[in-house]
Amino acid sequence: MDGRPISRNTLRSSGTLRRFDCSRPGAARVIDGDGMPGTFVFLKEEFQIDGVWGGIDLDASLRQLRAGIGSGGSTVSEAAFAALGATTVELSPVIVEQCEAVRTVARTATGVWTATLDIASREVTFLNEDTGQFETLAVRPEAGEQPAGSFSLELMGIPALETPRGNVTIDSVLVLLYLQQHQAGRELFGSVNAQDLQVTFEVCFGVLDEEAARLKAEAKAARSKETRTKTALRKAIEQRLEYGLPTPFDLDMQQETYSKTADRWVAERLQLADAIDQHRGVLTAREKEAAAGRKAVADAGAAADRAQQALAPLYERRALARHVQADAEAAVRGRTHCPDCEQPLHGLSGPGPLCPLCRQPDPGLPARQAARHEAVRKAKAASAAAEKDLRDLQQAAQKTVETRRTAEREAERLAGRAEAYRAKEITPREKALSQAAAAEAEARARLAEVKDRRKELVRIGELEKLAVSLSKRAEEAAKEWAAAEGDSQEHRLQTAKWLSQIFSDLVIPMAPDKIRTAVIDPKTFAPKINNRSLKQLARSAGLVSLAHTAYHLMCLEAARTMPLVRLPATQWLDAPFDGLGGGPEGEHLVNAALQVCAATAGDDAQIILTTPQALPASTIGLLVTEHDSTRPLIPHARAESEEA
Repeated sequence: MDGRPISRNTLRSSGTLRRFDCSRPGAARVIDGDGMPGTFVFLKEEFQIDGVWGGIDLDASLRQLRAGIGSGGSTVSEAAFAALGATTVELSPVIVEQCEAVRTVARTATGVWTATLDIASREVTFLNEDTGQFETLAVRPEAGEQPAGSFSLELMGIPALETPRGNVTIDSVLVLLYLQQHQAGRELFGSVNAQDLQVTFEVCFGVLDEEAARLKAEAKAARSKETRTKTALRKAIEQRLEYGLPTPFDLDMQQETYSKTADRWVAERLQLADAIDQHRGVLTAREKEAAAGRKAVADAGAAADRAQQALAPLYERRALARHVQADAEAAVRGRTHCPDCEQPLHGLSGPGPLCPLCRQPDPGLPARQAARHEAVRKAKAASAAAEKDLRDLQQAAQKTVETRRTAEREAERLAGRAEAYRAKEITPREKALSQAAAAEAEARARLAEVKDRRKELVRIGELEKLAVSLSKRAEEAAKEWAAAEGDSQEHRLQTAKWLSQIFSDLVIPMAPDKIRTAVIDPKTFAPKINNRSLKQLARSAGLVSLAHTAYHLMCLEAARTMPLVRLPATQWLDAPFDGLGGGPEGEHLVNAALQVCAATAGDDAQIILTTPQALPASTIGLLVTEHDSTRPLIPHARAESEEA
């Protein structure tokens, strides 16, 4: 490259921008005339810190923020898109810790809108300064409400879509409008879902053919229905082969046979049920007798328990009588030993009755002895009476035990009699009844199978007709889809061709000695340089950075020259040249890229460029503001020392 400034005419054809007509698939023609202006232009960005608002003006077709390290360039750019509801940008600690709110002012086709992000609540309030309309929406709603990013897309004229193939969101569109500093030297679109990105490309570049998509879905549905019908027909035929290919007459005979068999088993089951009812009446009477026998056993057991309980006082009475008798007999025998030392007493002689203990004369001894003998007699009589009463009650208790045993034997006999009757008369009939019910169920099942086979004969005929009809419909749908897909692919290829021309016109002048060819892949809409993808160019950071810059400028140029492109003619490029390296070669590449940026700018578009390098002095409409660590982009941000 000779170092001469690149004029905008380099990117024009015969002094006018090329505006492509995409209104008709397959039609490729160039319309001369001025390009359409962008529908989303940044006017101002402000920050609320300690209740005070302050910020920077952004209104210009080409605004350069000459910012060095520590000036907050990336912080400001990310905050601008966060205020629009973007979720993938990461707010820096300066924003999170110091700012209460961030406000972005933009001019759209419907007026000037102010988007204010409340940092604490993560809600965005949109206000139309012309009409007074306002909306307050959450950045990440929880109950399915409209997110703030979708409203921002509406202001840009881009639909927020949710499709089975992917979604169009503020974050997927963001990668086409905002070149982030940390992405400048990497593969394109590394932070966005591939499916969402593909649908976003198709919508934003105007190649989403809804009619072709509808016909494709109809063709797939028709083919799927045809396949299901043919599968059902095949299975029905295979099932009929397993049955042995019965004729309608065969099925009629089988149906009559199984119907008669089922009726016969029904009659057998009813007869057995009547017999069981009769025998159950007899069994009920016998079970009542067995229950009465069990009650008699219980009554006899209770009587035996009561008799056993009555023996206890008589045992005590007998023991007491025996004790009294022993004491009386001891009193009659008199003392033969000393009550103190228990030595035998020596017999002493003397006139008259003597006391057997002290051997003194005792005239009352005969009377006492007579009384003692009487007491012995009475004690023996009482003991004998107690023995007799106890013996009589023991005999009565023994009789209650025998009665209980007799009742138990009778109860066992009655229970066995009832159980034997059940086993002999009822159980066999119940078993026969169960067998009859099972046989009836089997006959009914066979009858149902025969009826189903009759239905299958009719269904096979219907499936054959339906399969022919669906095959014809599937072929027609496939032809319709193929025709529409051909037109859609032609339109897609033509759009990629136009984008490739724009991209090539932009990126080759940046490094003509390094870049020979540059195209846009019609399948992925990703750029290729020298027939290599950006992933394959990863080792050459300079080429990757240039491709990033040129791709975003291509989006801007396409937005103002291609009517079907649904993108605002706005680009925010944050330090896009950081990966170009230093030295003479890096400086040469930066100067070339800056010249292309300057040549691409115009009154019908907006470029916001954050870079420490200066644009060519001859750039028309350039507004430059100088920033560094002592003059940050957020003018009233607190210094880090004040945060401590």
